[in-house]
Amino acid sequence: MSPRARNPGLVGHAVVPDFHVAVARSARAELAGSPVIVGGDPAKRGRVVGATSDLRRLGIEPGMGVAEALARVPSARWVRTDLARAREVSGQLRALVRREIGAVETAGLAGFYFRAPDDAGQARARGERLVAVVEGELGLALRVGIAPTRFAAALVAEDVGVRGVAVLPPAGFETYLLGLGVERLPTVGPKTTSRLLELGVQDVAGLRLLGVERLELLLGSAGRALWLLANAEDPTPLRVREHPTTLSREEKLPVSGASSVDAVFARLAMRLETALRRDGLGASRIALRLATADARTLTRSRALCPPAVSAGDVAAAARDLFERAGVDPGALRRIGIVLKGLEVAGAEDRQLDLF
Repeated sequence: MSPRARNPGLVGHAVVPDFHVAVARSARAELAGSPVIVGGDPAKRGRVVGATSDLRRLGIEPGMGVAEALARVPSARWVRTDLARAREVSGQLRALVRREIGAVETAGLAGFYFRAPDDAGQARARGERLVAVVEGELGLALRVGIAPTRFAAALVAEDVGVRGVAVLPPAGFETYLLGLGVERLPTVGPKTTSRLLELGVQDVAGLRLLGVERLELLLGSAGRALWLLANAEDPTPLRVREHPTTLSREEKLPVSGASSVDAVFARLAMRLETALRRDGLGASRIALRLATADARTLTRSRALCPPAVSAGDVAAAARDLFERAGVDPGALRRIGIVLKGLEVAGAEDRQLDLF
């Protein structure tokens, strides 16, 4: 098969490493240089969502209990996850990357895939400009990997380290791929790695020797996906877009002393307006999601004509949906607003408001 024919051109992957740590440090300068764990309250079985690279080398990984992580490394500094701030910074980063790159596919809060120029020199120049702009305007380190497939671009970005650009041209792709350890391929976890090592398969070259039939027998459909990756075929298509198609924000309400519903709508609407303005968008549909104390979840939605672009538009529509739902405000535990059908709202001359 001809992998280059199915994956024309080069694919870029840009990501802010240790994003939650970077967000915490941007708000608290005294954390610079310290080993940092970001996560939930250790007294309430909070989980790690991010850790500095020195701690990860000691086995501190996302998903681990924060209490366990602090017990392993008592010198680490724990910072509570600030998801609202992380989303705000993510939005600023997303807008900046779209301004520089155009259409992208988002990957989490701080990752992006994009189509890079076919010429390796031009691709590197674009990546270097993106790194410089993100650091200059947001103070965030960015690493960029560029390769013939999206999975290879992500791996090349990992090889960069904290900041910088690496380009893997098509001429060097085969050699790079054959030398990859199986554990670095997407979807290959510790259990699969152990099974393959038991068969003497350590790298991609060994996977090819094993053959697709044997891999399917061992791993089922995952075996065929692994075979495609080993042969430079990326089964995940690149889906780049000029802007998001949905936006959502939510807020958890206190158990006692319930907040004013209108105040919650106002706060959520202001955050959504900021996101809409950032990309010059309007929303043609709104959905309201309500979670109650008795574990019920209700959703109400309606069209918006003309499309909503301001906090006032969003809050008024949310209030209308809430009245239709007929829910006791005192029974609410969570409120979420989702904006859909996003389209450019005639804002060609609107300046990008990063901050």
